[in-house]
Amino acid sequence: MKILGLETSSTLFSVCLNNDARLICEIRKDRDAQHGPRDGDVFREVQGLLKQLHGEPLGAVVISIGPGMFTSLRVGLSLAKGIAFAQNVPIVGVNTLDIIGMSSLFFNKVLLAVINAFQGEIYAAFYKKGKPISDYMLTTPNKLQALSKKHRSAAEGTLIAGPGVSALKNIPAGSISYLQSDFFLPSAAKAVLLALPRIKKSNFDDPEFLEPFYLKKTDAERKDG
Repeated sequence: MKILGLETSSTLFSVCLNNDARLICEIRKDRDAQHGPRDGDVFREVQGLLKQLHGEPLGAVVISIGPGMFTSLRVGLSLAKGIAFAQNVPIVGVNTLDIIGMSSLFFNKVLLAVINAFQGEIYAAFYKKGKPISDYMLTTPNKLQALSKKHRSAAEGTLIAGPGVSALKNIPAGSISYLQSDFFLPSAAKAVLLALPRIKKSNFDDPEFLEPFYLKKTDAERKDG
């Protein structure tokens, strides 16, 4: 089954085409934090990937739904829904923190997945062996050190990964290790791998009700509130 994946939660957006678990092609592009991925950029890359199908039907669309940058998430989800409706294929939304948390499969330590929420806040969740061991949180860098002690033993230490790492420079290292390689960032290919068990069980989302996972209010919502 051919699967299209999209990940637009941060300044580094990516699109991919898979044949089940086998990656055919993935394209990553970095955008500035102010504008994030633009509709045209993502659309052009997706068009190029779909041409590689050469008439073969698309089996599913996978989209990273956040948390992350508000506008970028809306761009990605709108495009994913449009493709799902136009080609009459199912859609699966996956949480971006869970995508980062997949990296905990490679370690015996607790991994803290972090995404910059800006304005002094961080989206975060703790993982061990690929499984979440906390709720999804909107918190501050200063609170994360105390939270990391709660979710690990003194001997383990904590690994921190994700596009929010750069916002945590003021936290003393101690038993904390930062994974700053691009390998640990969310990507479309990882989103597809995370969604595969659901796809195999035909556990799809209803595109009519699938929404970005924001965790915090947008500026417009704050003004209305």
